[in-house]
Amino acid sequence: MTMASTDDDDVLLSAYHDGELEPAARRALELRLQSDSALRQQFDRLKALSGALARGLDKDVAPDRLRERIARIGNAPATPHSVRSHRFDWRAMAASAVIAAGFASSLTYVAVAPETSAVASQAIVAVHQRALLAASPVDVASSDRHTVKPWFDAKLALSPSVIDLAADGYPLLGGRIDTIDGHAVPDTIYQRGKHLISVIAVPLPGSRDTGGAVTRQSRDGYTSLTWRGVDFSYSAVSDVADGDLDTFVSKLRMAIVK
Repeated sequence: MTMASTDDDDVLLSAYHDGELEPAARRALELRLQSDSALRQQFDRLKALSGALARGLDKDVAPDRLRERIARIGNAPATPHSVRSHRFDWRAMAASAVIAAGFASSLTYVAVAPETSAVASQAIVAVHQRALLAASPVDVASSDRHTVKPWFDAKLALSPSVIDLAADGYPLLGGRIDTIDGHAVPDTIYQRGKHLISVIAVPLPGSRDTGGAVTRQSRDGYTSLTWRGVDFSYSAVSDVADGDLDTFVSKLRMAIVK
C-alpha cells in the first residue's frame, strides 16, 4: 500500500465513521471493508481510538483562582456560589478543539487540494456515470453555448463558462445539473466520436487559473482531469483515449481563461 492510498483510505474511513459519505460511496466502501481485512483493521483502530478519546476525557474542575480571574474579566461577580457552581467541562473543551481542528482541515481541503481527494474523485466520476445511465445525458440539449450558458444562469447562483469546441472535434451536446454532497453542480456534456465527456464544475468562488498542473485520476474505467479555474474547480471525465482527453482539457482551459 502506498502512502497516497493510505491517506486516501484515512479520508474515506473518517468520512464513513462520521456518516459523511453519500450512499454510493458508502456502499462501495462497505464492500471493500468486507473483502479487505487490512482496511477493516484500519477502521477498527479508528473506532477504538474514537471510543478511547470519548471515555478518557473526564470532566475536571478548574482551580478557584482561574475561575475568579475569568469572572473578573467578564465583569461578573465572583461570588462563592457563582464561582463554584460553574464547573469547566474539559471533555467539551477537548471536543470543541477536535471540531475546530476538523473544520480548519476541511477548509484547507477545499482551498488547497480538492483535486487530490479519493472521495472527490469518486463523486466526480459518479456524476458522469449518472449522465451515461440517464434516459438523456443532458437536461438542455443544444450545441449552442448561448443556449446552454443562460440555462445554467437561470438555475444556479454561479454558473461556469460554456465553450464551443466543435471546430476542434469536441461538439457541445448540452448541459445538466447534478449534485455532490447535496450541492448542485453544473455538468456540461461534450462528445468525442462515440464517447461523452462530462465537464463538472464545483464552485470555488474567487479562485483563479494560475496555470497549475492538471491532476489525473482513474476510477472504474474512467479518467478524470481536474484543474483550478476561474471561480470553479473543473473536472473533465470520460473513457475516451487519454490523448483525446488531454487535448480537450488543454483547449477548454485556454478558452475559459481568455
